[in-house]
Amino acid sequence: MHCNINLKYGVIMKKDNYALRISLKPGFINAEQLKAIAYVIENFGDNRAHITTRQGIEFKISPEYLEDVEKILNSVNLSLGSTGNRVRQVVSCIGLECYNAIGDSVSLARRIHEEFEGVWVPRKVKINVSGCPNSCTFHRFCDIGICYRYKITINKEKCLNCGKCKDFCDLDAIDWENKIIKDTCTGEGKCIGLCDAFEAERVISIFVGGKGGRIYKEGKHLIDLKNDDEVLLVIDELISLYAKFGKGRMADFVENYGIERLKQDLRRNIYF
Repeated sequence: MHCNINLKYGVIMKKDNYALRISLKPGFINAEQLKAIAYVIENFGDNRAHITTRQGIEFKISPEYLEDVEKILNSVNLSLGSTGNRVRQVVSCIGLECYNAIGDSVSLARRIHEEFEGVWVPRKVKINVSGCPNSCTFHRFCDIGICYRYKITINKEKCLNCGKCKDFCDLDAIDWENKIIKDTCTGEGKCIGLCDAFEAERVISIFVGGKGGRIYKEGKHLIDLKNDDEVLLVIDELISLYAKFGKGRMADFVENYGIERLKQDLRRNIYF
């Protein structure tokens, strides 16, 4: 029994027993699900649960209770998961609930989760989605990071040389004299509406090869996309390439494969 339970997806071997990890859909959990989790940890666990760094829930349990616990969780649309060499639970900020939101990160994260969570990969893959460049999910420090933002330009023909924008940006991203936006721009879009000369296009930026941990690494910019459907296509192709050629974490794959080659192959294979 102990051998079988340890091989099951969503089950983790601990020092003195086992832990079950619930793979939650990104964004929110409802009252019915919280009640079911409370019932399980009170009656089958040690009356407490751990909130993981990926917004999941795990709790200790004895092996003989696994079947009963799974039935209870499944009855409220919860399931075990987010362990091993798989695409892990997708993380999202609160999306449109926040006044800074540029896009619906929760909706996109749930689509990604439903499509890819549990898919086998050479090493675990963590995907984070931020609704704006404030990076509440630290999307630049995970295997695949996604961020809604604006690409901002200055229309020189509409500029009246009033100087209103000269000292507006706290990132010093506005070159007023040359009428360009510098690379320091994060795409928050606070300058939009400052005057008619500022023009913005909403994009979804994907970063790849980041990771946290003792030796952290910032992900590299991969591509800017126009809509959520394109994001799913890119993730599908990226995971396929990683599964075929990858060794080690996604960061190692990106380093060995080459970011420019990866960009070219994605555009060629998906026809962007």
